[in-house]
Amino acid sequence: MSTDARARLAAIAIVAETPPAPSVGADSGNVPLLLGEIRHALERLLATGAVHAIDLRAIPLGPGEEDRLLEALGTGELCATFDALGRSELQECRYPGVWRITHWNAADELIGRFIEVTFAPALLASNREDIRDGLERLSAELSG
Repeated sequence: MSTDARARLAAIAIVAETPPAPSVGADSGNVPLLLGEIRHALERLLATGAVHAIDLRAIPLGPGEEDRLLEALGTGELCATFDALGRSELQECRYPGVWRITHWNAADELIGRFIEVTFAPALLASNREDIRDGLERLSAELSG
């Protein structure tokens, strides 16, 4: 490279820019919107029996907003935990009919968190085949 080319390269101003750090208190504004959605879902549940689910992993929440939402929903009386390819916890919120459902994989990594508005989460319901099998076993035990 010639001396002249080096001099021209050296004359180019180089400015290093770093993107601004995300604001620690960044708020998407979604917490009050989600609480309003839950309120409307409770109204529909009572009026029509319609259930509603919110996938918290699919909503852009700012730092700490999921915790603020869960704190606002609080903890109710009922909780169920089961293990099927990882742990799942179904926790009623302080508002009956609102459930926080959390799933972890076998390595205990959080893989899903939902809010369900329903009388009882479908995960707790027995399926028809299991009920039929149970009925057959009970009938066999009673007749034998």
